[in-house]
Amino acid sequence: MTLSKKTNVTSTKKQKINFISAVLIVIGSSIGAGIFLKNGEILGNTQGNIWMAMIAWIIAIFAIICLGLCLTELCSASSKNKLGIIGWIKIFCNEYLYQSGKKFMAYLYLPINFFIMPFYAVMTMQEAFPNSAFAQLDWYYIALISLAISMWFIFTSGLSSKMTNIQNWIITSVKFLPLIFAAIIGYVYVGDTHSINESVAVETSTPLFNQLNPVLGIFISIPSIFFVFDGFYSTAGLQTEMKEPKKTSNAMLIGLLCVSTIDLLISISLMISGQGSLSGLTSWFESKNCLWVLQTMQMIVAFGIFGIINGFCLYSSNFYEDLVANNDIVLAKFFQKKLNPNTHTIGCLYSFVLFFILFWACTLIGGLGYIDTNSYGSLLIGYTPATCKLYSFVDLMANWTSVLAFACIVAGIAGALKNKKTKKVKTCDDKNFNWASWITIIIVGYSLVMIVIQTFANLGLVVYYAGHNMYDNLNVQTEALVGTIMTVVVLFLFLGVMFVPTSKTKYNLVKYEN
Repeated sequence: MTLSKKTNVTSTKKQKINFISAVLIVIGSSIGAGIFLKNGEILGNTQGNIWMAMIAWIIAIFAIICLGLCLTELCSASSKNKLGIIGWIKIFCNEYLYQSGKKFMAYLYLPINFFIMPFYAVMTMQEAFPNSAFAQLDWYYIALISLAISMWFIFTSGLSSKMTNIQNWIITSVKFLPLIFAAIIGYVYVGDTHSINESVAVETSTPLFNQLNPVLGIFISIPSIFFVFDGFYSTAGLQTEMKEPKKTSNAMLIGLLCVSTIDLLISISLMISGQGSLSGLTSWFESKNCLWVLQTMQMIVAFGIFGIINGFCLYSSNFYEDLVANNDIVLAKFFQKKLNPNTHTIGCLYSFVLFFILFWACTLIGGLGYIDTNSYGSLLIGYTPATCKLYSFVDLMANWTSVLAFACIVAGIAGALKNKKTKKVKTCDDKNFNWASWITIIIVGYSLVMIVIQTFANLGLVVYYAGHNMYDNLNVQTEALVGTIMTVVVLFLFLGVMFVPTSKTKYNLVKYEN
C-alpha cells in the first residue's frame, strides 16, 4: 500500500489524561450499561440454564482477555493514532478495508451510539418508576431529553480532555454503587430465600434459532457479551491526549481485566436472584418494604450509561479532526484551515451535525413509522404505544453496531498478524501476540459468523411459521415478520454504507509514525 506523506495536526497543549484516568475511561466506557441490558437476554438464550450461561461468559471473557493482550502490538505501531480501531486497520490493512471501516465509524457507529445510549438511559429511569408521569411521557418528550443528554456531552467532553476526565471520574465513582449492589444482592437473596431463582424457558410453537437448543444458546450469547464490553477501545483513539501514549495498551488491558471481573460477579448474582436483571428483584424488594433501594440503584444505572457517551465524545472529536486534517471526510478542505491544536471545535461540530441528522431521522421513523417489534407494550407498564415503537427501533439500530465494531478489531488484528511476517510496519514484537491473536480471531470471528447465521435463520423460521399460520394472532405474526426482516435490511444498509464506493476520489493515506 502506497502511503503519501501529509502534515498531520497534532496537539501542542499539555496532555490532561494520566494512566489511572485512562484506565477509568476504559472502565467507565464499557461497564454499567451492557451488563444490565444484556444479561437477561444471555440467560434467555440458554433457556434459563445458569451453568450454560456461565460457560458463554467464560468463553467470551477469555476472548476479551486475549484481545487485550493483542493491544500492546497494535498500539505500539503508532503513538499518534487518533482513529482508534480504524487507525489499526489504516496501519496494518489495505486501503479498501480502511475506507470501509472509516465510513462505518464516521457515519454509522459514532452517530448511532450518540442516538441509542441516551434513550437506554431514559428507558432505565422509566423502568424504575412504572405508571409514573415520567414513565408515561410521549415519544417526543423522551426524544428531547435524549437529545439534550448527548448534546451536553458532545459540547463538554468533546471539546476538552479535562472535562472528559472530570465527568468520567464523577460518573464512574457514582455508578460503582449499583455495581457493588448488583454483585452482592444475589447472594443476599439466596441467603434469605434459600433458593436460586431459575428462569423458566417459555414453551412456544414458534421458537427462534437461539431458542432451539440451550447448548446452541451458548454460542449465540457470546456476541451479546461482547456488547457488554463495547466501548473500551475508545481509549485507543485518545493516545494523543495521554501523558504517556505508549501506556495506552496497558490501560486498556487493565481496564478490561477489571470490567471482566466485575461483570462476571454481577452476572452470577443477577442470574441466581433476579433472572438476569435488577427488575426481576422487584417483588422481593416490595416484600421487604424497601423498593426505594432498588429504584435508587436503577436510577444510578441510568446515570452510569452517561459514562459510555462521555467516553466516546473526546474520541469522536479526535477521530473527525484527524479525518479533516487528511482530507478524508466530506467538507474536509473547507474546515482544514480552521483546525486548532488547542481545541476540538471542528471535531465537535462534525460529531453534532452527523448525530443530529441521524437522531431525528431515526426518532421520527421509530416514533411515527415503526411498530413495537420487541413487545415493549406488554413488558413495560405505563409506556405510550409510540414510545414502545421508538424503543423497538432503538434496539433495531443497536443490533449491528457492536458486532461490526468487533469485526473491525478482528480485521486490525489479522492485519497485524500478517505484518509479523512482512515486517512492513515496525512494532514492539510482543511475545504474546501470536497465540492471543489467533484465539481472538477464532472466537470473535466465529461468534460474529454465528450472529449472522442466527439473523438469516430467524428470518427463514418466521417466514415459515407465518406461511403455516402458526402464530397466535396477526399482531404477533406482524411483529415477528417486521422485526426479523428489518434486522436483515439494516445489516445490508450498514454494509452498503461501508463497502459501496461513494466517489472516485484518490484518498491521501497518512502513515503514522511513532
